[in-house]
Amino acid sequence: MYFIFIILALSSCYTAPHKNSPSTELISVKDFPNILDYKGIPDSALDRSVYAYSDLGAWHGYALPSSKDQGFKGSFIGPYIMTQDNGIWLSQALTTLEIIHGEDGRVIDLSKGKVLENNSYPNQLTQVLEIQQPSLLLETNLFFISNRTALIKVSLQNKSKDKETTIAIRWRGNSFLEAVQFSKEADGIQIDFGKNKNIGWISIPNINQAVTQAKDKNYSIRLQDQKLQPNEIKNFYITQTFCFSEKEKQKDMIQIAKAFDEPGLIFTKMEANWNKELSSIIPKIDKEFNTPSHQRIAIKCLQTLKTNWKSAAGFLKHDGLFPSYNYEWFNGFWSWDSWKHAVAIASFNPDLAQNQIRAMYDFQDEMGMIADCVYRDTIIENHNWRDTKPPLSAWAIWEVFQYSKDEAFLKELFPKIKKYHNWWYQYRDLDKNGLCEYGSTDNSLIAAKWESGMDNAVRFDDTKMIPNEWKGGSMNRESVDLNAYLFAEKRYLAKIADYLGKRGEAQAYQEAALQLQSSIHQMFYDEESGWFYDIDLESKKHLKVYGAEAWIPLWTKAATKEQAAKVRTTMLDTAKFFTYIPFPTLAADHPKFKPQNGYWRGPVWLDQAYFAIQGLRNYGYEADAIKSRHHLFDRLEGLKNSDLPIRENYHPLTGAGMESQHFSWSAAHLLMLLGETERVEQ
Repeated sequence: MYFIFIILALSSCYTAPHKNSPSTELISVKDFPNILDYKGIPDSALDRSVYAYSDLGAWHGYALPSSKDQGFKGSFIGPYIMTQDNGIWLSQALTTLEIIHGEDGRVIDLSKGKVLENNSYPNQLTQVLEIQQPSLLLETNLFFISNRTALIKVSLQNKSKDKETTIAIRWRGNSFLEAVQFSKEADGIQIDFGKNKNIGWISIPNINQAVTQAKDKNYSIRLQDQKLQPNEIKNFYITQTFCFSEKEKQKDMIQIAKAFDEPGLIFTKMEANWNKELSSIIPKIDKEFNTPSHQRIAIKCLQTLKTNWKSAAGFLKHDGLFPSYNYEWFNGFWSWDSWKHAVAIASFNPDLAQNQIRAMYDFQDEMGMIADCVYRDTIIENHNWRDTKPPLSAWAIWEVFQYSKDEAFLKELFPKIKKYHNWWYQYRDLDKNGLCEYGSTDNSLIAAKWESGMDNAVRFDDTKMIPNEWKGGSMNRESVDLNAYLFAEKRYLAKIADYLGKRGEAQAYQEAALQLQSSIHQMFYDEESGWFYDIDLESKKHLKVYGAEAWIPLWTKAATKEQAAKVRTTMLDTAKFFTYIPFPTLAADHPKFKPQNGYWRGPVWLDQAYFAIQGLRNYGYEADAIKSRHHLFDRLEGLKNSDLPIRENYHPLTGAGMESQHFSWSAAHLLMLLGETERVEQ
């Protein structure tokens, strides 16, 4: 495995800065500065308080200096590398920019420059400084040109009206990491990553015309002096590339060469791609929420998803999304996270949505099971085959198809979905009554709880495991949400089969769905309380806990209208679920309700809030759904008119964000909830 760090630089003739170029786009990235706070300097390699901007599936990211970081003006912070130690800052600024006054050899003090702009945009990071003595205008931009390479543009303008000036560009850097060493080689500066056997180097075209130095922990590259005539602008370019193989490096060198041949064209293309994605999202916002504040929420969701996007590498054969790059234990792909991500991503990038689904189906075993979570490598953690996750892939595949219209994708996945669907009934239905249980391959309760996705939910407090005769075991309960998901999966399998012309299979799945729906009506619903509950595997008695699992039959349209009406009454009870932030995972009047650090014992998770709201919409309660969405968008901490990150879950009584930051499925469901036509078709 290799990290290849390539720095290339050159100067070119005048190209007008992008911000002065007229835009023909109706919706532009330029309209959305600083949606998220990417400013700050990490004080150590493991400092996660500084957030990193990334794009295109890159495994590294960058930040901007904050207003107090005077010594880093004009430079970009990082990179933050997501391939080592579950996320680590390689340097405070690996390519620190220096401008040397050619007439007297002094390094111009950029810290005294007047900051005209220090902004992040969805497509780039930008700084603009006004410098005195000599009079210069400095603009630096960073954007990604591939899933391995970020390009930095340095633009210098001589602001003097009548005086020529001479300057030179120098980049220098070092690393936080003790093992990293820099050495001068014939073709540039090599980076040795020590025992991790990561290799990199720093190089520029026409290296014989530059002055390079490297020793131990430091390096520098100085370009030739450049004369700037009055009002003249010259541009300089530098790229940072991280790869995992020589083959990847050679591929990206072609991309880099194209970027240096026509940097303006590359930038225009990348900005146009972003504007196209914005134009795929903004017009679809429900007219009820068509405000600048809600547009910013949509872009925050989009940026969160794209920063967590990681391209294929190692064991990961297709692109997908981390739950959160910022949390050290979320640097992998999880299955039910992936299904949720894909539905939201499809609205602006159907290809990525399809690959997110493929990324998990790459880890389907011969029995049909899909792993819970998987990683690029297994140095720190192994893939988790102890359990799977709730069956939402058929929903995701059908919803993605609504955007992609890729029939080949349906044909590719249809037999795999069937195999996964059948797995549940072979390995998670102990009494073979057509109602499934959550379980684990090692018969451990903890892994069975993970399989539900609601790890420490109160409904599992008194659960025991029962071994099966095949592999592992099941909980001693049949869960209402699991069987509602399986009901929906049968309906989606029927839709896919029908579309593919498999009429017999479509009818069989539809009939099986109706049979399961009848069981859900009769077995899981309690007439007296008007709520759905899990049931004891042996006695078939209801295990009465008021939890979020009860509205899943509304989301899948498995409930009758009468049942849905009674469930709605409880959902809108302010003492239970219609709290300040609606739809916590446990009723607020339950004695074990613990919203602060309770994980699945009371916080609001936005996937479950989405299921609740869509469930209300499915049964015609549109006014309730609109009111609920307003409460989410208006009350969640940092969501509107703020550059704070989207959180893993939220406090139902205060709206405070909790657990990990920059959380993908929260962003995915918020983006779906903003949409005018988002729905679950059954």
